[in-house]
Amino acid sequence: MPRGISIHIGLNHVNPTAYGGWDGELAGCINDARDMKAIADSLGYTSTIVTDAQATAAEVARLIGQAARQLSSGDICLVTYSGHGGQMNDVTSDEPDDKDETWVLWDRQMLDDELNGLWASFSVGVRILLISDSCHSGTVARMGAFQRKFRNVEFAAEYELHPNQAPRLRLGNPIALLRNYEANRGDYEVSQWVPKPIVHASVTLISGCQDNQFSADGDRNGLFTQRLLEVWNKGAFTGNYERFHSAILARMPSDQSPNLFKTGIASAAFDAEKPFTIGTSATSTELLLITAPATFLNGAAPLTLSLTVPPGRYYAVEVATDASLFNYQANGTRRTINNFYASWKERPFLRAASYPALYTLPADAWNRLRQNATRLYYRIWCTESSSEWVNAQTSTSDGATASAPGVTLEAATQPANGVPSISAPGSIQMNGAPPRFQVNPGGGSYYAVEVATNPWYFNYSQYGSQRTDDNFYATWRVRPYLSAALYPSSFDLPANVWERLRANATQGRLFYRMWWTDAPDQWVNPGCTTPDNNAQNAPAISLSRELEE
Repeated sequence: MPRGISIHIGLNHVNPTAYGGWDGELAGCINDARDMKAIADSLGYTSTIVTDAQATAAEVARLIGQAARQLSSGDICLVTYSGHGGQMNDVTSDEPDDKDETWVLWDRQMLDDELNGLWASFSVGVRILLISDSCHSGTVARMGAFQRKFRNVEFAAEYELHPNQAPRLRLGNPIALLRNYEANRGDYEVSQWVPKPIVHASVTLISGCQDNQFSADGDRNGLFTQRLLEVWNKGAFTGNYERFHSAILARMPSDQSPNLFKTGIASAAFDAEKPFTIGTSATSTELLLITAPATFLNGAAPLTLSLTVPPGRYYAVEVATDASLFNYQANGTRRTINNFYASWKERPFLRAASYPALYTLPADAWNRLRQNATRLYYRIWCTESSSEWVNAQTSTSDGATASAPGVTLEAATQPANGVPSISAPGSIQMNGAPPRFQVNPGGGSYYAVEVATNPWYFNYSQYGSQRTDDNFYATWRVRPYLSAALYPSSFDLPANVWERLRANATQGRLFYRMWWTDAPDQWVNPGCTTPDNNAQNAPAISLSRELEE
């Protein structure tokens, strides 16, 4: 039977000694923690609450880590936090705004990097629900501008306050947080530089505001928690997490917009649940997932699919040019090798050793299917046996083929004046062959490829001095520009470069872009698929551990 563990953190004060004399006084945070614990208790969670001096960084990490060891697939962990939020400089440059968000705990701040590491310690199939009522931004100038808005009668009314009566904000005092940062700089930077592990649990966060907003405190509760309690209505609310978030958002002021964010392994079953559910809807079926890019180049490189399979089970993959072919009873006689492929037809059931795992369509099957379709549909089966269908489950049932996921195949050739582009598989095996890029320089006759472990290295003016052979590769450094005689051209990353970059891909991804030029040895009418000033949006390949069959 599924199990629920909940942890509730509330701080009306922090330790002045740790924050340069600032005690962070708030009013509603401990009440928030108690009220959220009351919800958890009513639903059967095993609950723990820590407030003020109890809520140290070490104790919060211990409680979450302990829950991770106790919970297994199908269980749920609820973590609620109410207190000040802060930001600090992101020394690794893996945040687009160069800031890491923090919880301001009794003795020090806890970084989002640390929390990510804690979520990564949970087993695959565990659901994690995180409710955070705190600020996630903040300069003094922005806070002052926000408070001045309360001279406007209509704006103040949104917070149910009188003009000039600005609310208390759950924004850590910048000077106090800076002092705390300087006192603990070494510990913080260690947390930031440690490679970020992959989260295999399914994590849903509902937070009190956006990263660039403030959360208001109140005399009884924080404003966000107050609205959440109203919507929950002692359990009378019906609907899923998205509707829950939308109902809270509809009750909030225009300058405080709660955020809904998901990370880890996507789970449609988790998304569809009534909030805080421990119950039976989180079964092994929800762990059976198969995904692919929305679009994929109809070229020589076969399609790779990402899989999540219930622990201990075996799987088989099916791909079809028409989703109705998945319905064996109705359309099984229409299946041919040119419109339908099933791994179970050619080999025993497979077993995944990593989450997610990868499955690459065999080249001969890929070449047959892609010749007969502009879109391919896919699903996955799992079974408890390596050779027979035992308690079999599928991601898309025969009766629901209309909802089967699919990938659109892009044309493999483009005219010389087509739109320049570069593409690669969405994910590849960490220990597999180097990635292959499909390149179309458009009207350019020559091209160059760049690959980096961090997209910021594409911004030469700011980060060019940090480029090394271990974090950045450019074809133009080692060879003339490449000929684009064929559209698209394919480019394989050299094996020695692949070895260096994957060993240093601390984000678990490699980023790439393409330049084009009209000359073989100099930049003539050059262009780039991802300009320097848009480096953070460069496409990426996810690196996954090798699939064990």
